[in-house]
Amino acid sequence: MKMMKWALLGGAALAVTATAAQADDLGALKAQIEALQSRVTQLEAQPQASMPSGYSLLSIRDGQGTYEGVLAERNADKVHDDSGFTMSVLPTADAAPAAEVSVSGEIRTALLYTDFENDDNADVAIRGRIFIKGKADTAVGEVGGYFRLQANGGGDFSDYSENAKINKAYGWWKFAPAWELMAGYNDNTGALQVGWDWLAATGPTRSFGPSNPANEQMRLTYSSGPLSFAIAVEDPDNITTTSVAGNHLTCSTPGVGPSDICTADGLHVVDDFSEKTQDKSDIPNVQAYLMYSSDSFTGQIVGLYQDDNFGSDDWAVGGGATVGIAEGFQLTAGAVVGQGTSSYANNLGPLTTDEDFWGASVGVLANLAEDTRLELGVGYEDYDNAGTALGFGGGVYWDPVSQVTLGAGATYIDFGDHATVNDDDSLEVFFGTWLRFP
Repeated sequence: MKMMKWALLGGAALAVTATAAQADDLGALKAQIEALQSRVTQLEAQPQASMPSGYSLLSIRDGQGTYEGVLAERNADKVHDDSGFTMSVLPTADAAPAAEVSVSGEIRTALLYTDFENDDNADVAIRGRIFIKGKADTAVGEVGGYFRLQANGGGDFSDYSENAKINKAYGWWKFAPAWELMAGYNDNTGALQVGWDWLAATGPTRSFGPSNPANEQMRLTYSSGPLSFAIAVEDPDNITTTSVAGNHLTCSTPGVGPSDICTADGLHVVDDFSEKTQDKSDIPNVQAYLMYSSDSFTGQIVGLYQDDNFGSDDWAVGGGATVGIAEGFQLTAGAVVGQGTSSYANNLGPLTTDEDFWGASVGVLANLAEDTRLELGVGYEDYDNAGTALGFGGGVYWDPVSQVTLGAGATYIDFGDHATVNDDDSLEVFFGTWLRFP
């Protein structure tokens, strides 16, 4: 009987002790849960405090973003869609990025042989570029910008410059579904987006036929389906004028240079003159194009008009087309005729303010394999005073991956009756690498 009593008392004591211990554990667990909930609440609050109102996610991905406002680029200047990286800010709902920035880079290095003006030379030429572009959706439409930083040099004519410059910079505003305003520094609006210079000319050698110098501009573009139209006001061409103030006698010893020792043969009359570079007009020029572009055909006409305070008004008209003959095979051609303007200058440019000119080019573009392409072309430039230039060129390019391109090719320019070139031809041969990152 006593044993039963002690057993019951011991069981009761153990139960009380276990209940007290369990209560302590539950209290500790409850405190931990409350601390964890407080930490989760703090973490949830951090994105809302560090990001703009209405956004919930910042993502980084490989490749370029979606930029409808970025203007068309020459084939040699295009940024590959899968190069670089893009940072995007996404809205709370499952939708397209509301704001994004893409960054990419490219290093082009070429072993370049040049034979020009009785000087043959083999050297290494380098061009480094960084591309930055971004956009943001706003209450009045998409707003974006594009910058291209570049440093280059080497080859036969210069050493590499460590100073980078922004050689393209513009912004755009898509204020309506089919309308866009662009303002900044870019290829001139009247550029032919057909022909050799635009669709080929990938190598680091001379191009030929009409080209497309960059210019300061404000451009309005309408685009609907395959049809697009653009009109722009752009900075007018420059002109260098010379003013003669008078003349005076100088005295020198032949073969020695300036000297206080004068002879009868050493007396010379020298004109005092000064040179001044200025715009040809006090108002911008006007450039425009009309284009139809589909998967297999592109046709374009261009026009330019420029007031000229130093002669007759300048003008130019041109056009061309690119036709897909077969899968992976294109034929492209373009031509322009005009007076005075240097907006299409390439190997040659106008020497006088009213100089008549015309230029044209034809090119063949073929995909030899999925990762190999061929460029072949010919072009001609004819200026009344500057002379003529007939160009032939080509290259083959291999892209084993999107970050690497290897290319080899050559360009030959035959200068005709030309006032500023001592030799009558130019030959350039290259082997180059294009390395893109990241």
